[in-house]
Amino acid sequence: MDDAELRAIREARMAELQKNAASGIGPGSSQQSQSSSQQQSAANDMAATILGRVLNNEARERLSRVRMVRPDRAQAVEEYIIKLYSMGQINGKLLEKDIVNILDGLSRDLQAKKQTKIVYNRKQLDDEDDDDFFD
Repeated sequence: MDDAELRAIREARMAELQKNAASGIGPGSSQQSQSSSQQQSAANDMAATILGRVLNNEARERLSRVRMVRPDRAQAVEEYIIKLYSMGQINGKLLEKDIVNILDGLSRDLQAKKQTKIVYNRKQLDDEDDDDFFD
């Protein structure tokens, strides 16, 4: 599936969402929640399509195992892969070792954010001279 097919699927889904929104009686909260859930399912479908195209079987299995333990990390990896794909940075299929490298990078980033650094700034006073003690 290439970019043209993906674009066609996206356009068809958006047309369906617009048709469903136009056929509604009025702007009710249930219709808004239904349309937002439809948009979310369309985004999930698009993400699944991209991940299916980019990941090989072992990488997909690794990501599903990560999702069982740490769903937030799996979501972050998927978002990163989709971002790379949309920028055209992914040329072939990603392997399991690529997923491991992405997970390691995310782990390093999170640890760097959690580390705190305490810096002491001590003021130098001109009044403090060692000469005062020898008078």
